[in-house]
Amino acid sequence: MKSIAVYIWIAGLFVCGNASVIAAFGFYPRQASNRRQHHDVRKLSSSAVNSNISGSNNISINAPSGISWEVFVSQANKSNKDKGVLSASSVMESFASFSPSPGAITVNAAFFTTQPNKAIGKGKGHLVRCIQKKEDLTLSAIEINNVDSVEKVYRIVTEHMRLTTVNPKACDCMKYYFQGNESLEEGDPSKAIAMYNEALSLADRRTRQTSQLPKGSILMKRARAYLQRAANHRKILRSLVKDLTDTVPSASTMKILYQTASSNPELSASIFQRLAGDSKVNQGKFRQIRYRHDMHEFALLHATQDSLQATKLLPQSANAWYIAGECLAELRKLNESNQYYVRALALDPSMKDVLTGLMEKNKLSQEFMDVARASGFSGDTLRLAVDVAAS
Repeated sequence: MKSIAVYIWIAGLFVCGNASVIAAFGFYPRQASNRRQHHDVRKLSSSAVNSNISGSNNISINAPSGISWEVFVSQANKSNKDKGVLSASSVMESFASFSPSPGAITVNAAFFTTQPNKAIGKGKGHLVRCIQKKEDLTLSAIEINNVDSVEKVYRIVTEHMRLTTVNPKACDCMKYYFQGNESLEEGDPSKAIAMYNEALSLADRRTRQTSQLPKGSILMKRARAYLQRAANHRKILRSLVKDLTDTVPSASTMKILYQTASSNPELSASIFQRLAGDSKVNQGKFRQIRYRHDMHEFALLHATQDSLQATKLLPQSANAWYIAGECLAELRKLNESNQYYVRALALDPSMKDVLTGLMEKNKLSQEFMDVARASGFSGDTLRLAVDVAAS
């Protein structure tokens, strides 16, 4: 669900006393050669620091006393979908994840009333303004143009903002995370899962808490990737079941073959051999169906495990509870799924229409399964039938 953007006009960042010195440091991206190409980092004058900024979607935790940074990420290039260029929301998430402690960096989406000089605004990345503050006092500010990668965000945090305690592994973790997101959007769940595995491995291996890595968000994304993989297995499963249905003789066909063999004994041997051969082929198809269904179940179990863990890490995230409910529904845990949907609805009432429909669907599906069990269907047969028939 898209959250409603709240635009807050931020003005009156006053520079006081001797603290008005504004530092600017050169920004040089890593290149394959020894030549270092200059990127645009400039100091801001008092008037620029005080210029109006329209901000929204604040990513913030209660700031501790002392020095902190406020980061504003321009949304002017928000619609840019170029491959290899980090989105504005991903730039924001990177800054928040590199915060060495809760509240050290507060990140805001913003629309600047003053844009950079056209001569330095040719890149496809994003304009970022970083303001160093101590309580209500502005200490310094820098403006960086064309921020389009995790590496650039990391260098801004560690070199320009001088928050040097950030673990370098945090940068690698976020790179894998965003590569996984890109693969997921491209419909390649296997590659996405591999990237998320690397990201989570780096997040778990860190020996000290030096950044706020979004482990819960990575788990939610990996759950999505496993759901996508499960959907791919289901598609193949349906095709296999249809093929088997088309090749297995119906009851009426078997009756005709029996009558033909009885009326023409000389044909009975060839009819039997044909049926025996078809039976062996169909046994192979049955094994393929069983294997594909097991893979489908395996992917759903992984998705459910990740989504449930995400609710523990992000207990106030309606999206985490929503995804967990979706995974449980796919796994045919329909009553449990509705419990997670109820929790998601309590956290975000704007999801009422969507969740009400899903909970009603779960209720009807549960009633169908209860009737099927009462009719003698159970175990693998019922699970396979439900999974193949599911929309």
